[in-house]
Amino acid sequence: MISINRAIASLLPYIYALYLPIQSIFLPGFSTRYLEIIALIIYAYAVTATLLFFRGLQLPRWQAFFNLGAALALPILVITQRQLINDDSIGAWVVMGTALVLTATAVRQQARLALIGIAVLLAVLLVEYGQAAIATAGLAGALVFVLAGLAVSRGIARATRESEKFRAKEIETRTKIAELEAASRERQQQLSQVLGTAVPLLSVIKDSQGPLNEDLRQSAKLVEATLRDNLRGRELLNRAMSNEIQRLRNLGVEVLILDEGGTQSISAKERDELLSRAVDSLQVVTQGRVTIRSPKGEDFRLTVVATIPGQAQPVLSLRL
Repeated sequence: MISINRAIASLLPYIYALYLPIQSIFLPGFSTRYLEIIALIIYAYAVTATLLFFRGLQLPRWQAFFNLGAALALPILVITQRQLINDDSIGAWVVMGTALVLTATAVRQQARLALIGIAVLLAVLLVEYGQAAIATAGLAGALVFVLAGLAVSRGIARATRESEKFRAKEIETRTKIAELEAASRERQQQLSQVLGTAVPLLSVIKDSQGPLNEDLRQSAKLVEATLRDNLRGRELLNRAMSNEIQRLRNLGVEVLILDEGGTQSISAKERDELLSRAVDSLQVVTQGRVTIRSPKGEDFRLTVVATIPGQAQPVLSLRL
């Protein structure tokens, strides 16, 4: 994304803003025009603060209200001053200068106050000079100037919202990638542990000359079941669930775990919470058969069913 420093972007408008009132400074007897001098001080502060001050794009609300007050004070002060010395000119700088302040106010995300400000400026000039002000005081140009600023303000606001959405999506994506990498590392560690047990066991079986004894057969069955779990269980095999399955099998319970994709749409944290609840519920099981599934396309994410042969009612039936 291309980024432009706001101070640099404001430099040219600021130079233009300072150029506007120069014609007034060189008028004869300017030093005695106190009201117009006050107007120039207010204008100089308003334009400097609005274009150059404050971090970020959005102008503080109090400064926007100051600019609104300036939109009323500037034309009144200049018009009153020139009437006192029988000067019939409106002072074109005050119209475009006020419009520039209001345009910058709009661009800096205070569009509503800028719109009120241009209405105030319009009202003051129409009351004082009538409809002729629209053609002779540069009011039409000022209106176009502010309306362009309002359009820019809306465009910037829309771009800012889209940028924030993109940034939020990027953070979400990175979080999911980190979760997947963490889960992948954990599964690799679990698989390495299983293989670390399986490989020596297979070597023992290979080197054995006679029939396998009961302990060796039982160990082989457990290793086979654990390898099958890693193939079928996938996302359902965190450390807590693996330990619980090991506990159940050591008690002689037959365990079947099937990941059918039911937890793909939830975060790793939510999945771990579901598995933790499942592990807690399995503490009552000491015999029989346990089936743990994550069916896809259902209202629930996980099912845990524990049964005992010859018993009609399941020991445990849970949907999470």
